[in-house]
Amino acid sequence: MKHILVGTAGHVDHGKTALIRALTGIETDRLVEEKSRGITIDLGFAHMTLPGGETVSIVDVPGHEKFIKNMLAGAGGIDLVLLVIAADDGVMPQTREHLDILQLLRAKDGIIALTKCDLADEEWQSLVCEDIRTAVADTFLQDAQIIAISSHTGQGIEQLKSIIQDKVKQISAKDIKLPFRIPVDRVFSAEGFGTVVTGTLIEGTLNQGDEIMVYPIGKPVRVRNIQVHGKEAKTAYAGQRVAVNISGIRREEITRGHVLAPVDTMQPTRMLDVKLSLLKDSPRKLKSGSRLHFHYGTHNVLCKAALMGADELLLGQTGYAQLRFTEDVAVKSGDSFVLRYYSPMETVGGGVVLNTAPKKHRKVRAEATIKALESLELGDIGTQITQAIRSLGGIARLDELKKRFGLEQAHWDNEIEVIKNSSQIIFLGKQEVIDDATLESIESRLISLLKAYHKEHPLYEGMRKEELRSRILPEHRPAIFEKLLCQINSHPLRVSDRLVALSDFTITYNESQQKIRDLIYSRIKQGGYTPPSIDELLSPNKKTAEVVFDAMLAEGVIVSTEPGIVFADIIVQQAKSILDDLLAQWDEGVTLAQFRDATGTSRKFALSLLEYFDRSGLTRKVGDVRILR
Repeated sequence: MKHILVGTAGHVDHGKTALIRALTGIETDRLVEEKSRGITIDLGFAHMTLPGGETVSIVDVPGHEKFIKNMLAGAGGIDLVLLVIAADDGVMPQTREHLDILQLLRAKDGIIALTKCDLADEEWQSLVCEDIRTAVADTFLQDAQIIAISSHTGQGIEQLKSIIQDKVKQISAKDIKLPFRIPVDRVFSAEGFGTVVTGTLIEGTLNQGDEIMVYPIGKPVRVRNIQVHGKEAKTAYAGQRVAVNISGIRREEITRGHVLAPVDTMQPTRMLDVKLSLLKDSPRKLKSGSRLHFHYGTHNVLCKAALMGADELLLGQTGYAQLRFTEDVAVKSGDSFVLRYYSPMETVGGGVVLNTAPKKHRKVRAEATIKALESLELGDIGTQITQAIRSLGGIARLDELKKRFGLEQAHWDNEIEVIKNSSQIIFLGKQEVIDDATLESIESRLISLLKAYHKEHPLYEGMRKEELRSRILPEHRPAIFEKLLCQINSHPLRVSDRLVALSDFTITYNESQQKIRDLIYSRIKQGGYTPPSIDELLSPNKKTAEVVFDAMLAEGVIVSTEPGIVFADIIVQQAKSILDDLLAQWDEGVTLAQFRDATGTSRKFALSLLEYFDRSGLTRKVGDVRILR
């Protein structure tokens, strides 16, 4: 079943509240001041059962220019607009401003109610209708029906109900599979229940008992009870007006403008990348750096607008901008918003959110930034996900990224699978991914770094892995860097526990280093199974000899069986052959003494070799003997 929200709009004292009373029998003005002054100050709510049996929710908004902020709090999520214009007054300033606001919020359909027709003759009504058609030209209401109504006499009320029912049939149902969202428009305490919030469920499904979150403050709460149109409900659906009794939070902690949503489905931010549109009849142009009121959902926050690629926007122009806020906001990509000037508070424009977690843009990169924002605006969900990854530096966690989009899990998984199969993203772990362009850039930098390192250090086997990570991916965990190394394809790497090198790199000695190398190798080889000490090997030119010695270890021409003991590679191979022969001769295993006697060395060196063979996986010790592993 579809759940539809109908919302009023129009100038003060044009009969919006009286019209709702005539339609529903419900008085939406609840404040004492509203009743004493005879004007709506804050949001009012009602519901109505249509002739066909459908129930629609109705929100009544104030029309006075001083209460535009409250009007904006109720204008989001409206499916069907009732633009109310008094026949005796015609189109007035707030008629136009409300229409502009609804246009900016991407309202799609509506009806024009020409109220107070009992106070104007037909000729005057005809003139007012002509004025209305001029006012709504090129808006979502340009083809809307105009219904002559008198809430006092009842004229047109039944006809309006019938038209609303026809419109409801044409309106598409909201997606109830998305993670739910409720922008809070009222908070109060009820005796015996505690904290209660009201709002319009703009998407998804809410269930009694759900563990949810209050954004942007990040406060976890639980749904104790739900009411829809004053009746208890186990479940509420997108499009319905709801009252939600929540536990785990005090009345003072939550306010109008907060958002209820599932845990970890939104990402509070202080910056947004947006597409802006300035009204054609905006009272002023918009300069980069302007202070503005940002209205979204039921809240408004102060911000500064940093325009991309321009110093100002003129009337009727569109452009990209980064909005920077004085406090956290909780929105999703694709959300609409309205901008009002800081002072005086006049509606100047609005737009749509493109990126909810951008980096701070610099003007020098405006062209690249605009290109990325164009992709976000025009691209499909997969393109938007890829661009979002790039905006986070090219590597992101999918569970964090998902909060931006608010997609149902199956839809999200499908989008990720598609861009993965198209090689636009590569997994570096269960959740971490890197986009293809970032991987290509990192790969190029990494290869260049290694080439420069090998040129500067021709005797070093490779660059320390941690040093390389600190220069390539300092902000990411070593495990992510390990996975990234496995993705390098343009130039194969040689990776060990500690070092990284290009696979075609070989240690290269200059003439003097080669002489030292030959001398060290000759001494070790001559020592056989009783090699000289390292101090003897490195004298007399210890500093240079140490570098050559380390390079020889990396080459594998000498083998360290334990700290302080080094054999020539050929000697280690001979020792292995001797051990193989002994193992073949003695089925019960080979003792240390047997191996010592066979190699003609001391117990110290024989034991060092045997323990090296144990670590290498050739043998294992069982009691006092070695056997084949």
